[in-house]
Amino acid sequence: MKIRNEDLKKIINHCLEASPEECCGLLIGKKILDEVIIERVKITKNIYPYDKRVGYVVDPLEHLEAEKEAEKEGMEVVGVYHSHIGLQPSPSMRDLEQAIPGYIYLIISISYTPTLRAWILDEEKKKFKEEKIEII
Repeated sequence: MKIRNEDLKKIINHCLEASPEECCGLLIGKKILDEVIIERVKITKNIYPYDKRVGYVVDPLEHLEAEKEAEKEGMEVVGVYHSHIGLQPSPSMRDLEQAIPGYIYLIISISYTPTLRAWILDEEKKKFKEEKIEII
């Protein structure tokens, strides 16, 4: 996965501003062979109906809107980012249950120093595998 430094900063700032609640957004870009290139990010509302400190749900209307916008630009929604508050940037069981095959899941841990890791669902094994992040 390749992502521009300014997009990464935008994501981290969103996570810090939303803390102590989890936040979420969409990763928009292109898949070229086995490489995912993030062209831009879209901040979305977290509409998780319970305690937003421990969960997130991307607003489906915003997701649909982002898909339409991306298609017009010759791109697609390639993944989701969300924050974990005080936890490691590793997928939870809930993340696994909600995962969309082929999507990148960028998880940002908000604690003393933000850390991040990216994941993609291995549909056959029903588990995540880590995706390399290249900041461009």
